[in-house]
Amino acid sequence: MVKVREDLPLNADGTLDVDGWARRVCAGREVLEVGGVLDAVRHLCELHPPRYVHTGTELAELVAHLNMDTSSVLAALYYRPVRQGSAALDDVTRVCGEDASALLHAVLKMADTSLLEMSNSRLQTSEARDQIGNVRSMLVALMDDGRVAVLKLAERVVALRGAKGRDDGRRRRIATEAAEIFAPLAGRLGIWQIKWELEDLALRYLEPEVYAGIAQQLDGRREERERRVAAIVAMLQETLMERGINALVYGRAKHIFSIWRKMRTKDIAFDQVYDVLAVRIIVDSLADCYAALGVIHDRWQHIPSEFDDYVASPKENGYRSIHTAVIGPDTQTFEVQIRTEEMHAESELGVCAHWSYKGVGEGEANSAERAYADKMAWLRRLLDWQESLGDDRDLPRELATRVREERIFVYTPGGHVLDLTTGATVLDFAYRVHTEVGHACVGARVNGQRVPLNERLESGQRVEIETSDTQRPRLEWLNPTLEYVHTARARDKIQSWFRGRDPARLLKDGRHLVNHMLDTLNEAALSARDEQHLASSFDLEDMNALLRAVAVGDVQLHEVAEQLFGGAHESKAQQLERFGLEVGGDNREGLLRDVTSLLSERHLSLLATSGRVDAATGQARLLLEVELPSLSNLLSVIEELREIPGIRQVSLNRDKLS
Repeated sequence: MVKVREDLPLNADGTLDVDGWARRVCAGREVLEVGGVLDAVRHLCELHPPRYVHTGTELAELVAHLNMDTSSVLAALYYRPVRQGSAALDDVTRVCGEDASALLHAVLKMADTSLLEMSNSRLQTSEARDQIGNVRSMLVALMDDGRVAVLKLAERVVALRGAKGRDDGRRRRIATEAAEIFAPLAGRLGIWQIKWELEDLALRYLEPEVYAGIAQQLDGRREERERRVAAIVAMLQETLMERGINALVYGRAKHIFSIWRKMRTKDIAFDQVYDVLAVRIIVDSLADCYAALGVIHDRWQHIPSEFDDYVASPKENGYRSIHTAVIGPDTQTFEVQIRTEEMHAESELGVCAHWSYKGVGEGEANSAERAYADKMAWLRRLLDWQESLGDDRDLPRELATRVREERIFVYTPGGHVLDLTTGATVLDFAYRVHTEVGHACVGARVNGQRVPLNERLESGQRVEIETSDTQRPRLEWLNPTLEYVHTARARDKIQSWFRGRDPARLLKDGRHLVNHMLDTLNEAALSARDEQHLASSFDLEDMNALLRAVAVGDVQLHEVAEQLFGGAHESKAQQLERFGLEVGGDNREGLLRDVTSLLSERHLSLLATSGRVDAATGQARLLLEVELPSLSNLLSVIEELREIPGIRQVSLNRDKLS
């Protein structure tokens, strides 16, 4: 179990003894810088309420017990005040440095993760099975630094400890998340101290009668059990010494969740759980592990079904130890775990053991760094999480076939986590929520900031979609150069909407779009020969079929333009290599900047520009001369310019087409 929080050292007036606390936290931990910890906790005490001092020091002390570095401890100190708005990240940067501030920012990005706050009934119905998998995968996607994972897990332990005073609903939600998300993550990272406390506290809140029953049986026999364990420890210590094996032997407590899980999965009574009594043997070398095993099996009869050699075959998370169960004195069964000091550090602290290597030799340090890098690379591949909860637990289907780098995970306003392919936009998200939400989408906010519909999303963002009853899908959404949609799902939904329209309306819309394109390019109406050429170019029956294809987005306008003015029409393409654009719109600050920025983003060279404002109407008129690398860019650029706020008209300037 994780060490229970010690009482805070206090001054006579009841305030925190800052020096005493800092010395206690840093004692024996060379990786921690006492001065930095001291300055941070003093600042915390001076400027923030006592409740933040209490939770901050509790989380920081837990993080320190996990052998984390100074930046991690400082980030832990300030997690609660920043989370509650009592302090800003800039304050943390100033007091604790950029590394601590960056860590805290990364942990805060995961602060709103929730399984049960799903307000959208459609999502509850269609996405509930994937919610746990999505949350877990999102957490992994956000963990660019292993310390972020440890800080988040430690924060959840502190939250569970404090849940005792919460209402039952809130307490059960925190416990459910701990059991189904965070305890499995701690297990996969090999941070057993965290895993055990998360599991025990979660069981305490989710199954209070079960927890109390096992705890009562353990308490009822505590004195007898402690006496037996002490006798076994003394006997083993003496026997190993006689055989020339230097070892540290001690008894260990079996945590309640583990006892309960074994009772359920093996359908056995409490008395048949062999490792309620347990001892651990720490030796100097790998050879001593097996020598100690031989001594134990020589002395007592072992139970073959309870033997596991995780040294020869480590667990997936790197855990190494030899486990055996024997029938000891008075026919009492007990478990023995045998490992080296290095294995012990890894088994207790998992990836946290990395930070305890500070000060070792260069070769050893490089080896430790490589081991850590390998473990974090494994973390990024992590997706198959089902473990630890027993086969009869009704867990949602896990995401076992997706690669993390191909998915992003974003929040709905209600806390539901949705997965999308990397590169997905706000509009993709809207269609991921529901088809009708996508169709009616008129705007969006990401983390509270208004963004365009083609804004690309990143893991951990919170997206709020704005809809209108009068909004309908727009054909521009299907234009690949405008990058409104990235996912096949969204594109299919948009095209399905257009295909569902009346054929006569499609024909009318398609003709309007093609004529508008010709007008934009200052071209005359198409001849019968042009129409025949276009239809055959797209392998369609006639021009009407092409117009309908344009109206549903199967054929893009820029593709029509390329067929008309490319190839045999080389002269027109050459004529448009340098073209003039006339842009009209509301006179506002930043209009010219927005126009030129878009051209720059599309790698188009701006050769000349001029502009004026009509004093009577307040309308701006910009004349731009642009070098065009290819004909296919022209219509896309015009359409993108029309999307800029305030732009009312974009057309070719005839004076530049000579």
